[in-house]
Amino acid sequence: MEKFYNAIAEFHKKNEMKGTNNEDMQFRLNLMTEELGELAQAVMKGKSREEFLEENVDLIVLILGNLISTGIPVEEFEEAFWKKHAKIMSREKRKLENGNFRVSEFKS
Repeated sequence: MEKFYNAIAEFHKKNEMKGTNNEDMQFRLNLMTEELGELAQAVMKGKSREEFLEENVDLIVLILGNLISTGIPVEEFEEAFWKKHAKIMSREKRKLENGNFRVSEFKS
């Protein structure tokens, strides 16, 4: 993760994003919503694997940028990731009424 984080930090530095609207979380959430919509279109319209991958990368780039913009170091993110991973690994798969499965704390 550190390699990706550092690459996006370099992008932020190169483009002098510190203290600009590019670090504003409302602006960044709008960008993420736009990119999530593009991912949804890639899935719903059966676009190519390459386009699907690109939209996922766009989201990861924005997520890493969120961390950088709010001053969260990669080590703190990794710790939070592994804490969440342990939590979700402890959950049991539940069969929903419609025959689908879900592994989350969502209560239907």
